[in-house]
Amino acid sequence: MKTSAICRYFVVTTCLMLLSCSLAFAGQGETILTKNAADGSKATIIFADKRLKTMTETDFAITLTGPSGVTIRDAKLHLSLDMPAMPMPPNHPKAVWQEEAYRGKVIFTMAGEWQVHLNVQRPGYEPQIYTFDIDMVVMK
Repeated sequence: MKTSAICRYFVVTTCLMLLSCSLAFAGQGETILTKNAADGSKATIIFADKRLKTMTETDFAITLTGPSGVTIRDAKLHLSLDMPAMPMPPNHPKAVWQEEAYRGKVIFTMAGEWQVHLNVQRPGYEPQIYTFDIDMVVMK
């Protein structure tokens, strides 16, 4: 092999190893949910626990990016948590901009499947709604 081919092989192999290590450790201890909008915007919710439990205050962070990949910092967020299988009392955790993300705390009141409805409102833009599915919240 030529030196340039060996260098390319080394760089590609190293990048793949780093990526696999990053993926192996990413989200350990966290639940990460991501949704993309039709215009290329993206919303990500990161819950501080990998295993979401009932009646446990759980920290969360929300990051929003516009179509160009720039972080959105000027949004007003309204969250609504529901169980699709049954009517639930209102559950609207607050999220405020803090340390490069919108942050807050949430409590899931029952075990089962949940949905998070995120309404993003920004000055001069149409509101965007993202719906995230949570497969399972377990008993505490």
